Amino acid sequence: MTWAEVGQLPLCLLTPDRQNRRIIEQLLRQAGAEVSPTLESDSIIVLFAHVRTGKWASVMPEKLAEVLGLTEKVRAIPIVDPIVTHSIGLVVPHRNPLTPLINALVSEARQLAVVLNA
Repeated sequence: MTWAEVGQLPLCLLTPDRQNRRIIEQLLRQAGAEVSPTLESDSIIVLFAHVRTGKWASVMPEKLAEVLGLTEKVRAIPIVDPIVTHSIGLVVPHRNPLTPLINALVSEARQLAVVLNA
């Protein structure tokens, strides 16, 4: 699927204040597609729930869609024209010691990074 084809689908996307949405909008515009989602949310879980109804499509990382549960009705279709990748990071306050919650998040992020890089 191309970005131009994605632009013709009934899309549900994250809200415009999200970096993910701004990246998707830029790619759609570069493909000559109009950005006009029929549904917006600040939750990717909500987007996935709407995709499961069969009435919408969305753009999200394939690994995330797999974790949320691909089915016969919900499948991941690669967008290949152009193929786009982005690095992401985690920013936390520089303090020692970290709060227990931040420490747990950093630990999980390190473990996930190893899995994603494999």
